[in-house]
Amino acid sequence: MYKKQRPHSNSKDISSKEKLNLSQDEILELAVKVIVHPSYGWITTALILYGCRPLETFSLIPASNGTASVINFNENPLKKIRRKVLANPLDFVEKLNICDQVSQPVFYENSYDYNSVELSNIITNWNCWFKTINCDLELESLRWYWAERTINNGLSIESAAKYMGLTYDQFIKIYKEF
Repeated sequence: MYKKQRPHSNSKDISSKEKLNLSQDEILELAVKVIVHPSYGWITTALILYGCRPLETFSLIPASNGTASVINFNENPLKKIRRKVLANPLDFVEKLNICDQVSQPVFYENSYDYNSVELSNIITNWNCWFKTINCDLELESLRWYWAERTINNGLSIESAAKYMGLTYDQFIKIYKEF
């Protein structure tokens, strides 16, 4: 497989890169493998399928048609509104029973309920668990795979950016290989 490059999730500096080592099939196999974990399986699978930010998984509401909504945590804290996200591949929503087996450690219906201390602790523990599954990946890497898979499947950059809560220019800057 051709190894794509992606920015480190802790930096928006495009010159700082690491290699992604898994094929899209391997990432989807990871979703099948981890979904059974009682604490982190569903939210990890949601990252793989919907391409949302890790923080946004705690507000994800899936629909059986492959769409979902999340609270959009972008750079402007005053714009914490819900946005539509799209599962890719769509058939995995049904195959993995995403809608009926929702298992989030916490759920926030609106941005005003978010507890940053609680989420920080959960995400820290989630990251530690995820490193035991694949030490080469970060949770944010799963978002990169969604972008790659979606663009390769023919979705426009404009639409992919919108589903990811980004502008077209932000998408190009971060995911310029596409």
